[in-house]
Amino acid sequence: MTEDAKKSRSLIPLYIIIILYYTIVALQGGGDNVLSEPVSKESDFQVNLTRGVNYQLRIEGPGGPDKIDVTISNGSYVAFLDTFVLTDSKISYLPHHPEFTVKENGTYHVHVKPLNSGTIILEIKKS
Repeated sequence: MTEDAKKSRSLIPLYIIIILYYTIVALQGGGDNVLSEPVSKESDFQVNLTRGVNYQLRIEGPGGPDKIDVTISNGSYVAFLDTFVLTDSKISYLPHHPEFTVKENGTYHVHVKPLNSGTIILEIKKS
């Protein structure tokens, strides 16, 4: 077998992994993400949310901060306010993927405050 043929064959597992990755992302509804941002310090984001749509807030990042405060508001109206706590297993946060809705369409302010060091991924998805 020639050297070029060996190189081509060695890339086949990589192609399979790439195809599987994009298939999984497509099946999970990757287009429903409203926000997906890494957070390691106190941060603010703006998101457009729509009345009548159910949203799910996710915090991913094993080994991240022990506690994280998250507030989603529009002016004085607070659509979501909670403190996420890292479980004893250090793998997931509670509450686990809470859902919320908003009373009116608009641009909402998302404030995230890790209460100690670490990095997480904050996601808001349509559920």
